[in-house]
Amino acid sequence: MKIALSEIWNFSELISADEQGWSYKLVAGSVVVADISQQVLVGLKSDEEYDTELLPSIFTFREILWQPDVFTESVKSLPGLRILKAHCEDIITTYEEGGTETQLLYSALLKGLAACSEEAIASLESESVSVKKALGEFRTAAFPIVKFFIFHPQNRVDYYKDAVNRLNYAVKIMLTQFHGKYTELSDPYWEVIYSQPNKEVKTARKAVEEKEKS
Repeated sequence: MKIALSEIWNFSELISADEQGWSYKLVAGSVVVADISQQVLVGLKSDEEYDTELLPSIFTFREILWQPDVFTESVKSLPGLRILKAHCEDIITTYEEGGTETQLLYSALLKGLAACSEEAIASLESESVSVKKALGEFRTAAFPIVKFFIFHPQNRVDYYKDAVNRLNYAVKIMLTQFHGKYTELSDPYWEVIYSQPNKEVKTARKAVEEKEKS
C-alpha cells in the first residue's frame, strides 16, 4: 500500500508500539530504502538529531536545482553540480560515522542526490547532450529526493516555506524552459508492508506477556 509523505504520520499513529509485522519502504525516485521499522518511522517525526540547516544547504542555496535557463554553456553549470556533489558526500560521511538509523536513511537519499549530480556532470563533460537536457534530467531525478527533505516534519517553518516557493518555481522553470513534463516528476512516497508474524513468534511473545503479568 502506498501512502503519501503528508499522510504517513496519521497512519503510523494507528499502529501500537508493540504491534509486530509492520515495516516500511521509502521510495524517492530511483532511491529506495527498504526494511524501515515502525520505530524508525516514528523517530523521524521527532528526530532531535535532524539538522535543520540540511534543507537550505542541499536545495535553497543550490541555484543549480532551481534557477532559470541562464547557462548556455556546460562549463558554467559544472561548478554548481560539483559543489553540490561534494557537499552531499561530506554529509554522507558524517551520517555514516554517526550510524543512527535515521542518519543512514538520510545518507541513502543524499547518495541518490550525489549520483544525480555525478550523472549530470558526466553528461556535460562528454557534451553528449545539450545543457538543457542534462539539467532537465538532473532536476527531474533530484525532485523526489529534495521533496522528501522539504516535507521533513522537523524543518524550520521559514526554511520550509522558502523551499516550497523555490520548488514551485523550479517546476515552472522545468516545464517552460527545460521542456519537461509534469508527469515526469515523481513524488516520494512510503510503501507499507505487513507480514503476519509466524506461530513461534506469537507463542514466544504470549509467554513473555504472561510471565510479566504473573
